[in-house]
Amino acid sequence: MFKFFSLSAVAFTALWFVVEKTLGLNGFFGQYVAAHPVWFISIYAVVISHVTITCMSLSYHRYHTHKGVILNKWLDMVMQVWLWLITSLNKAEWVSVHIFHHAHSDQEKDPHSPVQKGLIHALFLGAFDYAEGKTLPEVLKIQKTIPLNKLEAFMLKNSFTGPIMMTVFMVVMFGPIWGGVLSLANFLTSPIFAIGGVNAIAHWWGYRNHKTTDNSRNIGFVFPLNFIICGELDHNNHHGHMRSCSFRHRWFEFDIGFVYIKALSAIGLAEVKNVYSPATLKQELSKKMSDLIDSDLRFKQKCEELARELNMTYQEFKARLEAYCRGEKVKLERSCRDFMDEVIRTLKANQRLNLRYN
Repeated sequence: MFKFFSLSAVAFTALWFVVEKTLGLNGFFGQYVAAHPVWFISIYAVVISHVTITCMSLSYHRYHTHKGVILNKWLDMVMQVWLWLITSLNKAEWVSVHIFHHAHSDQEKDPHSPVQKGLIHALFLGAFDYAEGKTLPEVLKIQKTIPLNKLEAFMLKNSFTGPIMMTVFMVVMFGPIWGGVLSLANFLTSPIFAIGGVNAIAHWWGYRNHKTTDNSRNIGFVFPLNFIICGELDHNNHHGHMRSCSFRHRWFEFDIGFVYIKALSAIGLAEVKNVYSPATLKQELSKKMSDLIDSDLRFKQKCEELARELNMTYQEFKARLEAYCRGEKVKLERSCRDFMDEVIRTLKANQRLNLRYN
């Protein structure tokens, strides 16, 4: 590693000298960065991060790992090449590490878990954990099962060739100083947003829609950040239903990645295979609420009492509650809504405490 960075420093110094002598210190367009450096670099960092993480989310994550969507092969290759140029990442390594992460999420073998290694470590050293994780024998075994075309195999064998090519391009376009700064912004996109943001923060803090065996959380309410990283911060939703290509499971959540997928599907560049939606979540909640009423004698008796007051049978009244919970247009009296709210609160408390009815 030391040898690689030493050679990189020598190569960059030589490139600096050549560009400065031929094109000048600002390259072709560096003067525009120099005029407003803070604004230019800030806007560039946001745009490049959004484009890069969107490619990662749609291609590597939702398509190749979980098969929730199938992308057009040419569009997918454009995304893969972009990721290789900007971050050095390739499909085989990324997908195999991510499959391994799901198999051991927040357990001892998880390559990047804040539960096991601490939040600060996962935030700032997660890239090194990823580098170590992709060399594990179990991960390499998974990697061998992933089919690769010739270009994907080339990117696997030449990981750092992409960023080197992109750095040369940036230095020529913007000069050694600004081109170097922008290249650094390119390369830090994945460690900061994907590894740090998703695998660290979203396994540490936030709310949960689904009971999972790990500590995955939803923090999509940090909207600007969630937009930049393509909806990936609704992470508990993803761990709860991994095959879904939509991470929006409640009405107030927003997944720009699924918006892009729907747009690509409309023009024939994507095929949606599996979607978990807010309607699906309501249906599941309705079923769980109904099961809890049947299982809890106190709730069953209250339900029978309310049904008699409304001149209904027990089953008719319960079906009405279920329809209301699913979001159907059903008129429900205040006493019935209060009863349903109490059942749902108990259901969520039981889930948190891992309580079950025998």
